[in-house]
Formats: sequence, structure tokens, C-alpha cells
Amino acid sequence: MYKAGPSGLFTSFFQVLDNDLLIAKPVVLGATAGTARHALVVDGEMRSLFAFLRTMTTPTSVFASTEDWQDKALGKRIDRAARELVVLMESEVESKITDTSWDSYQHEFGSAGGNELGIDLGSDLMRLAAGGTLPGARK
Repeated sequence: MYKAGPSGLFTSFFQVLDNDLLIAKPVVLGATAGTARHALVVDGEMRSLFAFLRTMTTPTSVFASTEDWQDKALGKRIDRAARELVVLMESEVESKITDTSWDSYQHEFGSAGGNELGIDLGSDLMRLAAGGTLPGARK
């Protein structure tokens, strides 16, 4: 989290994904920040983003601030969220939803027809987006 919201790099990643790529995929929402003041960002900001992407988020989200790393309760929250994720995955919820209703979605921006698999992650633009530098650039 940065300034009470997900970082720009995080949100930029999801903005370039095809809208249909994550339909019904099981997801655990989790984040870290320097203070507990940002604890609601996971459910307030991230849950709405993943709802827009039509994922299946677990009921439990995980947030950890600096002081949480020594707290045993953090491990319990992680375990609970992980169990919920496993249940979603074992139920095959993704295939049950997409196999029966794929055609009922209003597909946009490439419609996940396999085009997203051709993204060149080694391109200059992608290296820059990940915080890297261009070949031959001065540091």
C-alpha cells in the first residue's frame, strides 16, 4: 500500500490485463503497509478492483503492517484465507462458472481469446514498467 491505496505499479498491471482473463478465478486479497492506518485498503480498494475483474475472492483478506509481523494472529489469518482459497479451488468454481456462462459475458478489449498469452514480457516497455532500465542506459 502507498498513500492509502494500492501502488501505481500494482494497479497498472491489472489495468493492462484483458477484462476476461480472471473471470471466476479464486483469489486471496493481501497487502502490507508501514502502519495499521491502511488496513481497510484491502477491502475498500482491492476488493472492488477484483470484483470489477469478476474474480472469486475469498471472504477473508490478509493485511499486515510492520507491527503484525511478530503477532501470531497474522499466521492464523493467513491460514484461514488459504483454507478458503483451497475450498474455492477444489470446488472447481472457475470452470463451473465459465463453462456454463462464458457466452453470457459482455467480452471487451480482446476478450481473452489467447491474445494475452502473446505479450512480450521481455520488451523494453515491460522492463521499464517493472522498475528496470533500458539496455545501454546510464544508471
